[in-house]
Amino acid sequence: MSVELIRDIINYEELIGEGTSQTMVNGDIIINDRNPEISRVLNMDGNILVLSSEVVEDKIILEGRMNFDILYASTEENRGIYKVGASTNFTHNIQVIGAMPNMYSKVLAYIEHMEYELLTNKKIKVNAVINLKGVVYNRKTAEAIVDIKGQDIQLLKNAVQVDECLASDNAQIVIKGSIEIGEDKPQVDSILKTDINIGKKDIFMQDGKATINACAHIRVMYDAENGNEVYLSEQDSAFTHEIALPEIKPDMRCDVSFKVEDLNTKVLENENGERRTIECEVVLGISMKGYLKRGIQIIDDAYSPEERYELEKQSIKANSFFGEGTDSQTIKERIVLPQDSEAISQVKHVTANPVITDVKVFEDKVVAEGVVSCCVMYMMASEEGGMASYEEEIPFKSVIDMPMIKIDMMPEVNVDIQHISFEKVSPREVDIKIILESCAKVFYKIAVDFVKSVVESEIPENIKNMPSIVIYVVQNNDTLWKIAKKYGTTIEDIVKINDIDNPDVIMPGMKLLVPKKTFMK
Repeated sequence: MSVELIRDIINYEELIGEGTSQTMVNGDIIINDRNPEISRVLNMDGNILVLSSEVVEDKIILEGRMNFDILYASTEENRGIYKVGASTNFTHNIQVIGAMPNMYSKVLAYIEHMEYELLTNKKIKVNAVINLKGVVYNRKTAEAIVDIKGQDIQLLKNAVQVDECLASDNAQIVIKGSIEIGEDKPQVDSILKTDINIGKKDIFMQDGKATINACAHIRVMYDAENGNEVYLSEQDSAFTHEIALPEIKPDMRCDVSFKVEDLNTKVLENENGERRTIECEVVLGISMKGYLKRGIQIIDDAYSPEERYELEKQSIKANSFFGEGTDSQTIKERIVLPQDSEAISQVKHVTANPVITDVKVFEDKVVAEGVVSCCVMYMMASEEGGMASYEEEIPFKSVIDMPMIKIDMMPEVNVDIQHISFEKVSPREVDIKIILESCAKVFYKIAVDFVKSVVESEIPENIKNMPSIVIYVVQNNDTLWKIAKKYGTTIEDIVKINDIDNPDVIMPGMKLLVPKKTFMK
């Protein structure tokens, strides 16, 4: 071939497909002999941990663990709240057509519903319905012809922006922290519930290195030694993680995800022998992908006055990370107990779990709707006393402003409770204040057709034998490029001989002089 082909490498992440599924996980919680019998279940909670995922042909095989936690009251002892729990491992398949081994997957798991059945005063049967979403990606490279060098080569190019996935990393870190209980509160007897949220995230990109600064907000609910009081303590543990990869660039857009893989707490004695220190250890998984936007001149068409070229094209569909945004809102609600419920003597604790029911993308914003499931645990005002609970769902709507996003983009939204406070206002009314933070990540797809190979072909005989100049009448949908290519000349020559002011504007019916290239020499 008498031309030189200039090639470029495109690195991209292809979205193969996604699938959803649902599974039910159940288990039994047995109360050991050291704990008193159950008189009433106050609250049921749980969390899911995806232990592993493997992509095979047309599906993702995942292994996970469902952790169940029950808070209950007992009449055996003069205490407020007890905790028991159990874990159940499960395996499930998510169908994703087109998935193949060695591809990459991301699995999201959400609890849709949980229920329990009190079989005896020492045994509880628990069930959870889990919604699963699996997404499969393939990291690929493509070799594109971006230029053709040769005599009188005419090129029609189109400038496109391609988001290249150039860097990725997975790591596991351990965050340690301790919560000190002040002298104004009694000593810790046992830990009833621990929650952790990762927030306040900043990412700094440099050549060859990404620095992630974030904060683990740890919230611990515990009971005191006398067993009649429940307390809540919180602490922020800031941490920094560095990722060193030669592909990282300062102007990359970075998608960072956190996953709590394990959480352990224990109560320690201080130097005075008092149980006032809660030590926390969090095993956190961190995944990072770095995307770099690059401008490429893609060849749409090519010819020369002396030769024709057949362009074989290939299409790529690249997945990219647009960015993320957050919304913080304060929900204030008064929960009113029904008349047939036991009246409140003292509110011990309120738990809140957000559940997203719908996510939609609009121009410049993501809207998430859902409910916050609240459970009020309280001492009853009746003569016999004891603990009781009442549950109610509070609706919420988060509007996350993200300029420049479009309705065909793909969102992922996560909602966390940043703060909760409560106050009893009457024997049947409790005011609740919740600070809710919603975080949206938005992804999009882009399709690019590029030239994969170039093959020379013969110029038609009628073009070879055409006169030095012809008169052509412009037809509908004609462009100067089409006319010049058809007659083996150039746009510049047609513009010059016809004295055309704007090459982009020609009207049907116009008569143009079309010269052979040799005529203009």
